[in-house]
Amino acid sequence: MRTMTSIEKIQLSSVRLSESIGEELMHLIAAGVLKPGQRLNEVHLANSFGVSRGPVREAARELEGQGVLISKPRQGFYVTNYTPKEISDLYDAKQWLDQAMVQDFRTHGDTALFKEILGDIDSIDTAGKLEFANSLLAFRTRMTTRLSNRFLAGQILSLYRHLYIVSALLHTDHTERRMEQIIGTLRKFWAAMVAGTFDEALKVLRDDTEYWRQDVAPRFEEATAAG
Repeated sequence: MRTMTSIEKIQLSSVRLSESIGEELMHLIAAGVLKPGQRLNEVHLANSFGVSRGPVREAARELEGQGVLISKPRQGFYVTNYTPKEISDLYDAKQWLDQAMVQDFRTHGDTALFKEILGDIDSIDTAGKLEFANSLLAFRTRMTTRLSNRFLAGQILSLYRHLYIVSALLHTDHTERRMEQIIGTLRKFWAAMVAGTFDEALKVLRDDTEYWRQDVAPRFEEATAAG
């Protein structure tokens, strides 16, 4: 994964143009190039991507639908600035979606699939905060493609995109410990899925969600108060 340091000429992939642009915008937000509350300069972005403004605007609308961007009449699109309430809501939604995800895998998955996903955890890059965030999102994206219910997969992927940005916005001196915590939870969860102990797998996710709720939400409260 590359580390983004500025809005530069970017080679887009062969997927649908707006999707490719949307992914790059997500990376720019996570890298801090596009900051919370910042207005998107569509002309600058279009020039950087080597496209017209149309695909940039389409990508922005798609990210707005996911809550990553917001639009203001006659002003354009802005990067979402998360409030403490929105962070709490995000973890509430995670609890509901985690339960649905476990049920989907329990009904339609099998041990071979669970072992494959467990092994894929080794692909997550822990070289640095941004590398980890990008690689974790890629892992989670691959995981959601294995769900049977495509509507559920879309909702879960949207949640992971929010968590991707929220984690990038956190300022902490304990990056390595946080990475170890996330990797350890993933291993415990998928090991429980492989063993067929689905209630234990769900408990792992519930405990993890509550841990991060207690850790993350206060940090956004402190940032809001400082602002």
